[in-house]
Amino acid sequence: MRRLASTPRRSPRYALAPVAALAVVVGVVAPATSAPLAGATARAGATQEPASGATQEPAPEDRADVTAEPPPTPGEVRPRIAASTSPLRPVTAAPVPDRGAVSGQVSDELDSTWLGGTTRRAVAIRDALTGEPLGDRYSSRLVTPASTTKLLAAAAVVTALEGDRTFTTRVVAGADPDEVVLVAGGDMLLADGDGDPEAVAGHAGIADLAGQTAASLAGGDGQDAPEGPVRVSLDLTYAEGPDAVPTWIDRWVAEGFAGRVVQLGRSGDRARPFNPSPRSPEQQVARVFREALAEQGVEVAGAGDDETRAPEVEVPAEARELASVESAAARDVLALALATSDNAMVEQLARQAAVADGEAADQESVTAWIRQTMVDDYGLDMTGVRIVDASGLSDGTLIPVAAVADVLVAGADGSHPRLQEVLAAGGLPIAGYTGTLATRFHLEVHDPAVGNARAKTGTLPGVSSLAGTVVTRDGRLLVYAMTADDIDEGSAAIEAASVLDEVVADLARCGC
Repeated sequence: MRRLASTPRRSPRYALAPVAALAVVVGVVAPATSAPLAGATARAGATQEPASGATQEPAPEDRADVTAEPPPTPGEVRPRIAASTSPLRPVTAAPVPDRGAVSGQVSDELDSTWLGGTTRRAVAIRDALTGEPLGDRYSSRLVTPASTTKLLAAAAVVTALEGDRTFTTRVVAGADPDEVVLVAGGDMLLADGDGDPEAVAGHAGIADLAGQTAASLAGGDGQDAPEGPVRVSLDLTYAEGPDAVPTWIDRWVAEGFAGRVVQLGRSGDRARPFNPSPRSPEQQVARVFREALAEQGVEVAGAGDDETRAPEVEVPAEARELASVESAAARDVLALALATSDNAMVEQLARQAAVADGEAADQESVTAWIRQTMVDDYGLDMTGVRIVDASGLSDGTLIPVAAVADVLVAGADGSHPRLQEVLAAGGLPIAGYTGTLATRFHLEVHDPAVGNARAKTGTLPGVSSLAGTVVTRDGRLLVYAMTADDIDEGSAAIEAASVLDEVVADLARCGC
């Protein structure tokens, strides 16, 4: 990427602590339930550690004249949703903003030097219902989108996987009387214990599979029980492919920024930054299943032995089924993958969808399928566009922000209801509250967007992206897609992300 010949010294405009740089990286997969407190403390007036050599007041618990107060509750420090300035009404009732007024509203922030090279800050702002451009800068230029690539992948996935489809994990009788086979079916979010019908991650449970299997082995299905210890095997032929995208650099998986791409896995084995997924998630499912089956009173070979590996086999279609569990609906699984920016989940779902649509499961076939689906189903001009993976984690992906904005318009104007369902189900996190936006929009200048804006984030070294929706002060729904892919390294990434947040806040406060 091109770099500016020289960059003037700049003082941080948003008073973000350098340690927050880790938060931006970790936020790639931050869970929706844990991060609002971290993002809200700056707004609540949390103090920084004193500089070296500074005089420090004794801690309150060490002073006799101070009565300790209880810490604030999560509700007290959570960012407040921006107050409505008018009675709620349909967004269709609000006027379409004036193009010049919208451009003027955001021009100061878009001129920020924190966004790097002036020709590498690409912006597309659209009226969500008409698609009318309201503020574009280099919107047709090919730029590095980072994780906003996932929006195109999701738009392709919904064309092949219906929203209410579920992914089935089965146990079938093996070729030998004492063999049972766990058959992968696309669910990498299994709970170790019983499934939770209200959850997405952990909707189906390994213990439920074990209970059903034990009942079948005991003769509950009219068949004779096995005479010796039961052996557990794995059938992993469903949408099979490499467990790591070949174009990912090794550290993404090794350090937990991406998990293993598998069609059978435990929810607890999803990767987190600096907490990588196991080398063989499917073997971990087999291990937990063996233990759960033993707890049901079944004699199981290798139960309790973590070193035992289940052999891989391929069972015939007519194999006798002993047990089965269903995942959450595909729309909810995809929404979770987007909200947490889970690279492995998006790759896994894209692979399943491509295979369901008759394509091969290799990386080149999946990405070619995504690209062609944008042309065939969404009418996008993909001239020059390069999609290297479904997640946006690989080097080399180049997509104009106009294409990202057009996909979001398709998910908002009613023309693609399956995509709209996924985005409405939480696929676009809420500013200041959920998913990868839980630690964003945390300063007072961002207030108008809190609880209002929805967005998919994108972060790579030198790249910051944001794409989503926001309601203006007049009540009109807008779509935006922004990428700066020539930002400086280090703390500039934090500042650039905050600038993009303020652009969205400017749109929220716009009476245009």
